[in-house]
Amino acid sequence: MRALPILIALGTAAVAATATGAWLFGRENPCANSARATLEDRALPATEELAAWLGMRRGQLLERTAYLETPERAYAIRFADLGIDLDVTATTQKLAAALSASGSCTSRAFQKLTSEVPPPVSVAPVFAFDRERARQTLEAIAPLVNEEAVDARLDLLNHRRIDEHVGRELDIDATLEAIARGARDEGATYGLVFREIHPAVTSAMLAAVDVSQVLSAYETDFSKLDPHRIPNIRRAAELLNGTVIGPRETLSFNKTVGPRVLERGFTAAPVIIADVMDEGVGGGVCQVASTLHAAARFAGLEVPDRRSHSRPIGYTPLGLDAVVLDEIQDLKLRNPYDTPLIVHAFLPTKTTLRVEFLGRPKPRSVRHSFKIEQHETFHRIVVTRPDFPPKRIKKHQKGSPGYVGTSTVRIEHANGKVSIQRYPSRYWPAPEIYWIGPEVDPSELPPLPQHATHVEYSDPQQLEAQRAALLEATNSVDPRTLDPRKSARAPKAAAPGTTPQHPGRRTRAGN
Repeated sequence: MRALPILIALGTAAVAATATGAWLFGRENPCANSARATLEDRALPATEELAAWLGMRRGQLLERTAYLETPERAYAIRFADLGIDLDVTATTQKLAAALSASGSCTSRAFQKLTSEVPPPVSVAPVFAFDRERARQTLEAIAPLVNEEAVDARLDLLNHRRIDEHVGRELDIDATLEAIARGARDEGATYGLVFREIHPAVTSAMLAAVDVSQVLSAYETDFSKLDPHRIPNIRRAAELLNGTVIGPRETLSFNKTVGPRVLERGFTAAPVIIADVMDEGVGGGVCQVASTLHAAARFAGLEVPDRRSHSRPIGYTPLGLDAVVLDEIQDLKLRNPYDTPLIVHAFLPTKTTLRVEFLGRPKPRSVRHSFKIEQHETFHRIVVTRPDFPPKRIKKHQKGSPGYVGTSTVRIEHANGKVSIQRYPSRYWPAPEIYWIGPEVDPSELPPLPQHATHVEYSDPQQLEAQRAALLEATNSVDPRTLDPRKSARAPKAAAPGTTPQHPGRRTRAGN
């Protein structure tokens, strides 16, 4: 009886030896990894090559393409950029468990000889997810997929209402959860998750606005200004007209009117750049901003962002103007009331701009005053131009003194309540500029005007270099930082041919 177990053991060993021998002579080895498990249906190499193979496979999976999907389109993105990476350690452990569960080499050899070998076990890779890497990618793509809410508005020119548009904002945390739970196969799609952004002004609100009530109005005249400014004034007024400021909402002039470029209907016209009138696209838009600002002051609106011009302008009194510059200086107005206001900006005549705030009864009385706290003198610059006739004299720019002062706006509202606003303005002195021919004697020029202190001499290249330096210096003059009790130090007169100096001066620009 003891001989039977021995015979069985010998038979099993013979089967294993037969299988092994068959492999040695070119048949498949039933104990090889490739015969027992696969990774995403890819055959595995021999055990001693598995680590290197997984490293190679990791690099391939990092380049795998997934898609971030919005209702409008899908954005192709690499696994690597989504922080999706093969977890080599966990995947190796999972493969080892699968290989162990597939049976011993001896049993698989026996199954092979009896044609009963089961199919290889398909093992899914284990992926790690780096949330911070994915967050960086989502933050980069957010500006491409976010949509701002657009308030309802009235097209007063064409007598029609433009409905509001609900915006959306990428919900990064919710999208990260969707990616974490999502598939990991080639072409996997992850839907971007959004939060709705509701507009401050809806069509329903506009239905309740009484446009016959004029809270405030202000007019400016441009009949004596360069006619090239008129198209820009008209275009900016068109873009501003019908804008609605919701309760406690803020209007941005630059955002509402948009960039002043030729492609948007603006033209070249005179602007003030570093003390001197020059050509620039959008000249005249500041008159629209100034008229809007003046109307806002008389309406009792709050003004969180405003800067005065570099010099006094002719179309508003001191303190009521406002300079605007693309991407540099904005004019912002906040509606403090519990009802929407509508901006009505239009040209009642060919040479008049009018801005109204509609939707509320006007106050009982409004009064604006400007107190000058500091005067500043100016100087004359004489520029010798080689391209001029020898004896020609041309007054290129009129000079003007500078001022530092404070505006006071007193409003008595319909309910008898009185509110007072105070805010500063700073107007730099502007030099008087003469262009002369090479043979002009400076004594031939007219006497210095009132408030002019001295003469400086320059040439076109030096003057342009000075202006370029001023532009590069800064565009961030804040009148609140200026002490009106300190008088500005006047620059010393320069010798002929030297560059004028402006101690403490900063870039000013406007139109």
